[in-house]
Amino acid sequence: MIEREREREEKVKKFGLPLIFKPYLSKNLLRLGHNKDGGYIINQEILDKSELLLTFGLGDEFSFEEDFKKNGKNKKIIVYDHTVTKVFWLKHFINSFLHFIRNRKNFLRIFKYFKYLKFFKMDNVNHIKLRVREHNNYFIKNSISLIEIIKKINIPEEKILLKIDIDMDEYRLLEDISKFNFLCIIIEFTHVDLFQDQIIKFLENNNKYKIIHIHGNNFDYPCKNNNPIHLEITLANQNLIYVDANKINYELPIDLDYPNDIKNKEIPIKFNQI
Repeated sequence: MIEREREREEKVKKFGLPLIFKPYLSKNLLRLGHNKDGGYIINQEILDKSELLLTFGLGDEFSFEEDFKKNGKNKKIIVYDHTVTKVFWLKHFINSFLHFIRNRKNFLRIFKYFKYLKFFKMDNVNHIKLRVREHNNYFIKNSISLIEIIKKINIPEEKILLKIDIDMDEYRLLEDISKFNFLCIIIEFTHVDLFQDQIIKFLENNNKYKIIHIHGNNFDYPCKNNNPIHLEITLANQNLIYVDANKINYELPIDLDYPNDIKNKEIPIKFNQI
């Protein structure tokens, strides 16, 4: 009987994310970006206090950056992504055109390049074609570290919203991120089932940052424990903005969330009870 109870407890522990991932209550949550892949949740205070959006990872999706800019002409945006080049956009045009021919939809996607050119010609909006690397890795060509970036920026780190979506390299940057006092950090963690311990260690060592929202990216199936493999996490600096002492009492996802892949259902997020 005791052995069965232990087995039951072990199953409960494995089901759902550890409680450290459960968000704290936050007022005035809002969404910036598309109602699909590319949108993220912050709150009004973060938007009001941030002067710079520093983004690592661009691809063809910059609706978050567009909405951020709409909320203040003087707000600055700097994007680092070494992969988005003229060759990237040529391939994007060909693939988008072929997709339209086959499916007769998403016609405007063909001309995304011109939207990109228009947006990044705006004042205080810059795309820098360098790869972001960890500070001590000097062997990567055409790269720059977060520490070097912050030294170049004439804006206090306490007024910076950092957004990272760079497929696995986010884990390499966690040590460098810990050196700073950002207002807010949005990170899309990939393959959480393999790197969960690294995320937990980061959260434990940087307790000034509190999770105020978490969302599962549904482009992949859940892991064997029914958790999303990829997580979009919003971290607010409780020393700079208000974060409630209590954790959320509602289910995830919320009505501000939308599936990254519109063809698949959202992945509910549960948390361990033990």
